[in-house]
Amino acid sequence: MSDLESKKNKIKNTGLTIVKKIFSIQEVSIIIPVLALLILATIINPMFVHPLNLAAIARRMSMWGLVAIGEALIILTGNFDVSVGAMVAFICVFFSAAGAIWQLPLIVAILLSILLAITMSTISGFCIVKLKINPILTTIAMAFICRGLSKALTNAHFVVFAPAKGSEGFLKFGQAEPLSLSWNFFIFIAFIIIFQIILKKTDYGRKLYATGDNSNVARLAGINTDIIKISTFIISGTLIGIASVLLVAKEAVGSSNYGTGWEILAIAAVAIAGISLVGGAGSMIGLLIGVIMMQCIYNILILLQINQHMQSILLGVIMILSVIIDLKRRNRILGSKLE
Repeated sequence: MSDLESKKNKIKNTGLTIVKKIFSIQEVSIIIPVLALLILATIINPMFVHPLNLAAIARRMSMWGLVAIGEALIILTGNFDVSVGAMVAFICVFFSAAGAIWQLPLIVAILLSILLAITMSTISGFCIVKLKINPILTTIAMAFICRGLSKALTNAHFVVFAPAKGSEGFLKFGQAEPLSLSWNFFIFIAFIIIFQIILKKTDYGRKLYATGDNSNVARLAGINTDIIKISTFIISGTLIGIASVLLVAKEAVGSSNYGTGWEILAIAAVAIAGISLVGGAGSMIGLLIGVIMMQCIYNILILLQINQHMQSILLGVIMILSVIIDLKRRNRILGSKLE
């Protein structure tokens, strides 16, 4: 073989190695279907790529995206929380009532609402981690409690936030659209960056991954896995509280109907993101891509004028497919490890 051919083969092999390394990055494998979806959506309806529509997608995903961050952290430790949507409804109604009906100062209403969200989420975490109650059963019960409380608090009526002290500036902030987006979007992106750094660069992040990967081994390594697991519920509750306050700021009312289906969107986004549904693997960058994909799908259904009932059916199908994708991904990873 000549030197020229040898150099060509070396360059070719180097190129293949680089390509393989790029595609071995989990986030890259998630981006490809997202790009395919964007192209398909544009072909189906060119309005999809209109700047105003893309801005609307960004604004909408930022609300339930905050909740998805907390859900992702819980799932990373091997647990689930299907009460997040109902909890949003309860906190929104509580916050609106605290400001408009009980006339509490705005900052007090905000802090109490976030604290209440943390308390409710921590109760779920304690029952799951310390009392060893099944996470699905625990959080379904919490969902019923929160949805019931949200309706009982105001007899299932809307609570207009406007009469609250300091509501004018608060609502102006919530409804502002800097760069045609919203402050909620920038807050969501900030939290994605913060938790990406926490997961990848801190001792807490390493402990969280270890707990989700194998709780028993992590415990033997000296990690307090119970504290790690409960801490994710505390963080989730904090994000639910923040998302609820921001939702009221945007909509100017509290409603017991808020948050419906958010747990499905969050879990589906987590599964699409490559975050293992049994814990131990995933990233916040992947979650961001998953949230974008889920919101794009939802937007496409609206552009195609598919009615809400059919939307629910399709989102349910997407949820099932997401779980199947996660199972296949996990089996493939496990198989490669065994080899």
